[in-house]
Amino acid sequence: MTEQQNHIETKSMLPVGTLLQNGKYRIERYLSSGGFGNTYVAINTEFDEQVALKEFFMRGISEREGDSVTVSVSNQNNVEQFGQQKDKFRKEARRLRKLRNDHIVAVHDLFEENGTAYYEMDFVDGESLGERLKRLGHPLSEAEVTDILRQVLDALGMVHAQGLYHLDLKPANIMIDKSGRALLIDFGASKQMHNADGLSVSTSSALAFTLGYAPLEQTEQNTKSFGPWTDLYALGATLYKLLTNETPPSASELLMAREPLSFPAGVSQQMRDLIAWMMKPRIDERPQSVAEVMNSLNSLTPDPSPKERGVDTPRVDEETEVVAKKPQPKDEETKISQNPPSVSPSPVIPQDKPVSEEKKKPVALYAGIGVAAVAIIALAVFFLLSSKQADMGEQVTSTPERSRDAILSELEDNMVRVEGGTFTMGATSEQGSDAESDEKPVHQVTLSSFRICKYEVTQELWEAVMGSNPSDFKGAKRPVENVSWEDCQAFISKLNQLTKKKYRLPTEAEWEYAARGGNRSNGYKYAGGNNIADVAWYEDNSGDQTHDVGTKRANELGLYDMAGNIWEWCSDWYVKYSSSSQTNPKGPSSGSIGVCRGGCWTNYAKCCRVSYRRDTMPPIRYLGLRLAE
Repeated sequence: MTEQQNHIETKSMLPVGTLLQNGKYRIERYLSSGGFGNTYVAINTEFDEQVALKEFFMRGISEREGDSVTVSVSNQNNVEQFGQQKDKFRKEARRLRKLRNDHIVAVHDLFEENGTAYYEMDFVDGESLGERLKRLGHPLSEAEVTDILRQVLDALGMVHAQGLYHLDLKPANIMIDKSGRALLIDFGASKQMHNADGLSVSTSSALAFTLGYAPLEQTEQNTKSFGPWTDLYALGATLYKLLTNETPPSASELLMAREPLSFPAGVSQQMRDLIAWMMKPRIDERPQSVAEVMNSLNSLTPDPSPKERGVDTPRVDEETEVVAKKPQPKDEETKISQNPPSVSPSPVIPQDKPVSEEKKKPVALYAGIGVAAVAIIALAVFFLLSSKQADMGEQVTSTPERSRDAILSELEDNMVRVEGGTFTMGATSEQGSDAESDEKPVHQVTLSSFRICKYEVTQELWEAVMGSNPSDFKGAKRPVENVSWEDCQAFISKLNQLTKKKYRLPTEAEWEYAARGGNRSNGYKYAGGNNIADVAWYEDNSGDQTHDVGTKRANELGLYDMAGNIWEWCSDWYVKYSSSSQTNPKGPSSGSIGVCRGGCWTNYAKCCRVSYRRDTMPPIRYLGLRLAE
């Protein structure tokens, strides 16, 4: 950087020691800049913690005069544009705050000062992949790259599910912290997929891209063609860079190239093929979703073991490891609840034995032993049984306000019978232009009668069965959230032991049929009506939190919250639809991506429709469930 460039850069930055928010934040050092902002390391003085602060600052339009920290606009003609982009910067912060994922940097605060806007993020103590490659001077191993890929796919799945594209994926925007965890950063170019008027990627930041990592639709500014495939192209280019330490060829060079991409000898053919697929110049030849890439990755390479992944494994409860292989069904009636998605082979959740079996072990007390000896032995047996319970995942918690029997009895009362019938599944006419490609083709499905709960599983019910509550938004009558598919199976197993019932997750077809109102359906777009505000807690009315179940209008069957509030796991593996008619479909017998339905408190209306499908990896934990039987 020249002396003149350095002077310009320095003038655009806040000086070290600058205080913001009445001293709450103190600037420690400058970190980086982009076309729309500066990022600093700061101290949150209230907690004496390092944080990252991002400042809205438009290169070429914003300026600071002299020693002033106030941001002004260099030309009056740009004032309106600056204001519009600052509003989008604030929206970016609000969207990021909703992306709660272990591989996305969390946003905690948003404020305005110095004529501009700022938001506070977690400070990642580590280095970007771009910095790592420069430091090492050689490519990363395929094992390292595969592990990073899985983590980034986890983050991207969350981003796309919230209706966003990242649009600037590259090594510089993937951080690796000191524990080896990968985090996706810098959503300055990110765009909302849809708004009330349709596709919305119209801001000037959509014009920004990084050559080599941007597909043709991005370099040609064909914003109407942006989609998940746009990010997946950039991710493929990032993998190429990590494995070769060479700048990826531009999309136009790839279009004209006659030779395949070149890789070092140690890169497997499977990985080469995956990257070549992700970097196809034509949109329709690339993977269309995170699920497709994950499916391909799982079929070609083994999932790293927890020991290999270390902290990068999905979060687990203290008492139970994440299970990635479904338990084998004991009989045909339990097959549905035991046959949903997983990621890779790993230990099966052990079926808990009733404590009463442990208590059947005889304790021989011989005549002549004194009272003191009897007491010692009894105490030992007590601790032995307590240890056994702990080993089996039991927890000692405070007694719920209502008895477990009362809660379980209420569950049975809330199960609604759904009469069987035939319906059209998928993107039916009332879904209009909101329908996604994986909701097509529409097809006829015939279902037998079944029962489904009128409410999502509440925290009160979960805690009564499991003895713990993993939810972030606490409330007895709020839906349980932050549970994985495997957590749901452990819960159902214990619930069935307690009730002697055969509760399970609904199949995807059962869920949609019930959401549509079964054979009483009025053909609504959302479960219970065409005005989403009447039937759902979603982005515009939730206040960024879940709500007590049953507080919105029910659908034709008396079922609540099948739109919004919390995503609900289904029992199926995710698979593309066929046009063929089906009877009682349960999904394929194997796979690696699960299905969730209904949308949640952070989603746009589009994601809360009765036909909307979400492909989700089973270890992901920010979802909930509804019981069927």
